Amino acid sequence: MSTRIDAFVVAVPGLEQLVLGEVQKLGVRPARPVRGGVECTVTWPQLWAINLRSRYATRVVVRVARFKSDGFHSFQQKLGAIEWGEWLDDGVGVQVSVTADKESKLYHTGAVEERALETLGRPLGEQGVLIRILNDVVTVSLDASGAPLHHRGYRGPAAKAPLRESLGAAIVTTAEWDPKKPLVDPFCGSGTIAIEAALIARRMAPGRSRSFAFQQWPTFDASAWERVVRGADGDIVEKCPPIIASDRDAGAVAATLENAARAGVGDNIEVVQRAVSDLALPARAGWIVTNPPYGQRVGGGDIRNLYDRFGAVLRDRAVGWHVAVLGSSDTPVARLHLPLRPALSTLNGGIEVALHTGVVPALAAPASVGSAG
Repeated sequence: MSTRIDAFVVAVPGLEQLVLGEVQKLGVRPARPVRGGVECTVTWPQLWAINLRSRYATRVVVRVARFKSDGFHSFQQKLGAIEWGEWLDDGVGVQVSVTADKESKLYHTGAVEERALETLGRPLGEQGVLIRILNDVVTVSLDASGAPLHHRGYRGPAAKAPLRESLGAAIVTTAEWDPKKPLVDPFCGSGTIAIEAALIARRMAPGRSRSFAFQQWPTFDASAWERVVRGADGDIVEKCPPIIASDRDAGAVAATLENAARAGVGDNIEVVQRAVSDLALPARAGWIVTNPPYGQRVGGGDIRNLYDRFGAVLRDRAVGWHVAVLGSSDTPVARLHLPLRPALSTLNGGIEVALHTGVVPALAAPASVGSAG
C-alpha cells in the first residue's frame, strides 16, 4: 500500500481556513481548502498527527477508491474489487453512510447502503465506510477518527453543552487571544472556552485522552504512533496565564470544575460562581471571550436586559480589554454598545452564528455596532 494517502479533513463550514493552517503546520502538502474541509495528501504519521493535534476539525476520512457507476451491478463489482484486506482486518464490523445527488443513477441512498453491506460481507460495527455519489462518480472513504474529533474525552456524560469543543477552540483563536495575557469567560457553561484556551496556552494535544478508528487498521504501527504522541507531549509547557471561568449557575460551575480536571487543566482555570453584574477582572487587560445565551433560548425581554447589563459592565470595568462574543442573528449584540465587528461565521448546533470582536474603548459612549447586530 502507498505511503501517501488521499485524505479529507472534515470541518464545520467557516472553520476550513483554521484547519488548513493546522495541517500545513504539520508539513502536509498539498492541501486545499474546500467547503466543509480540506483535501490533502498525507503520510500515515501525518494522518495520525492530524487526529491527535487538530483543535478545529470534525473528523479525518481516507479516500479508498473512486470509480464511475451508473447501476447496482457495476457498483457492487467495483466496490468488491477494492483490496479491503489492506484497510480492514477480517471480521471488522462496519457502518455504511451514503450520500447521493439526484442527478446520479444511484440516488436511492437506502438501496445503495443495502447493496454495499451485502458486497462487503461484514457484520455491522463501528468502522465507518462513507460512500458519496456525485454525477455517477462514487467516492469510497474510511473514517479514520471514529468519534468526532471534538469529543476530546474531558466532557462529562451528563453535561449540557451546546458549544462544541472545536468551536470553542476556534473562537479563542479567531479572537486572536495572546496566550500570555488573561482570558475571562463570564458565561462559561460547562467550561469549553476556558478549557480549550488552557489547552492552547499549554500546547496540549486535544486528542491525547482518546482513541481513534485508525488504531484498529492493519496499517497502524504502534511504535510509530508512540513517536507521534511523544512529539506532541514534548510541546507541552507548564506556564499558563490567568484563565477565569464564571457563571451564575451552580451546575455550570460544577461541570466546568469536573471537565477542567479531566482535561488536565484544572489547576490552570479559576472557576467562580457569580452573575455577570459581579464581574471582576484581573488588573492586566486581556481578553473576554464568551458564548452568552442566544435569543432562541431566552425570552426576548430577558435577553435584551442581559445584553444591556453585560454591555454596561464591560464599558465600566473592561476598558482596553479585547472582547469576543458569539451570537446568532437573534442575539442583540448591538445592545452591548461596543465597536464590535463579525470575525467568524459558522454553525453552532445547527444555528448560524458569528463571532463579534473588538476592543472596549475608553469613555465608550452608547453607539450602534451596525452590522454586528
